[in-house]
Amino acid sequence: MVRTETAKSSMVYRDQNQRLQPGGLGGKSRQRFIIEGLLLLVILVLGGWMRLTAIDETRVPRPLGPDAWQYFNYAYNLLHHGTFSKDPSVRTGASPIPDAFRTPGYPLFLVPFLSQVTDPSWITRVEVVQAWLGTVSLGLVFILARTFLPWVLAGVATLLSAITPHLITMNHYILSESLFAFLLLVTLTFMVLSATRWWGWLGVGMLLCATGMVRPVAFYWLLPTALLLWFRRSLPGRKRATLALIIGFFVVMIPWMVRNKITLGVWSDDTFVNQAIAFGIYPDFTYNQDPNTFAYPYRFDPRVEEIIASRAAVMRELWDKLTHDTVRYLQWYFVSKPIWFWSWGIIQGQGDAFIYQVTESPYYDRPWFRGTHHFMLAIHGMMVVLAGLGSIMIWLPSRWRPDMDEHALFMARMLSLLLFFMTAAHMAVPPYPRYNIPLRPELYCMSLFFLWTFHRQTARWLQPCHGVTIQIPPVRSD
Repeated sequence: MVRTETAKSSMVYRDQNQRLQPGGLGGKSRQRFIIEGLLLLVILVLGGWMRLTAIDETRVPRPLGPDAWQYFNYAYNLLHHGTFSKDPSVRTGASPIPDAFRTPGYPLFLVPFLSQVTDPSWITRVEVVQAWLGTVSLGLVFILARTFLPWVLAGVATLLSAITPHLITMNHYILSESLFAFLLLVTLTFMVLSATRWWGWLGVGMLLCATGMVRPVAFYWLLPTALLLWFRRSLPGRKRATLALIIGFFVVMIPWMVRNKITLGVWSDDTFVNQAIAFGIYPDFTYNQDPNTFAYPYRFDPRVEEIIASRAAVMRELWDKLTHDTVRYLQWYFVSKPIWFWSWGIIQGQGDAFIYQVTESPYYDRPWFRGTHHFMLAIHGMMVVLAGLGSIMIWLPSRWRPDMDEHALFMARMLSLLLFFMTAAHMAVPPYPRYNIPLRPELYCMSLFFLWTFHRQTARWLQPCHGVTIQIPPVRSD
């Protein structure tokens, strides 16, 4: 009996895998395949044009702002000194001192562009590559959304990702958002295509760690991902797949840890994490509720160096504030932080969709850019709420959601888990809206999933109540 059930499960997954292949899309007609392809092509052209136009027509007076300057120094020191360090040796001429304050993902991405650092055009080359990565990401959004949404809604999710201002403007900064968004989508797409293949999950683990090397918060996503995969009971070889995921992750992680141990004497440097937790203890981003300290409260706190000295010092400070003003800090951490995190405008920086100051931009004078900006701003709050509802609904019993094949259900739950995890993770640190930018495609997928679910469930409930006959095919990952 066990062998029979396993064989049936394997047959189901083989059928799903065939539908996910370009040449084996189940019973899909050639006409619909062509329509989907043309739809995706149009969106890719539009998204690519907007991204490259933004690069060409945007002027950033100080492209190497605080974070960008650190990334540049890391890349420069790697290239010219073979040392991973944030020390500004390009200015001082002194030998850089190695550190592990940041992870090496984005600096390694920058290294090939710095062969002639005296030529400022290297910044433009980085921006153009980031714009192309953003364009390719749109195709990945469609593949991901198509796993559990109808092709029309998958196209809508891709279109919204194509015209989102933040996903366009982030490409003209020397910051990690573009690369992180791309690698996150690559990781999720690999999950879509891996299905039962253990070596596919080995690749997912490696990609997940590579994504964490760009933004460390992704490191902690390993545990929720492994648990969801482990409890995917209908998946043949789920234990082997989970083990492969973990092994793949540490294949990439161990060299970085060994480097830190040999060079610094520790497996990892907690300075950045301690600093992030400490900077997140100021309610409403102000010091002593002074509006003049908004966005940078830690700069006005005379005890900040004492607080960030160690993890224990940070926790003592947090506990002291929590016990002396419990209601305020509980509200800040569990209510205000999630709201701030999913807000529209940038807090630290110029504001709206811009991080570093911008003097020229197509969003200032081009009607199409201005129109799409106004549209996305108008629907942003609604999309956040709908995505939250969709992320809850996917975990409800089957009578409260559409009929879905197992692979579609798994991927929808994976996106839900990602959004919940990222929200929770940023409740521990300053919830800057900038950090939600790479998650916008996944947000759109889950908001449209809720709308689709609501439509289908309404149709299902109308049938027995009013005798309405509506054909409701099950959601399948084709």
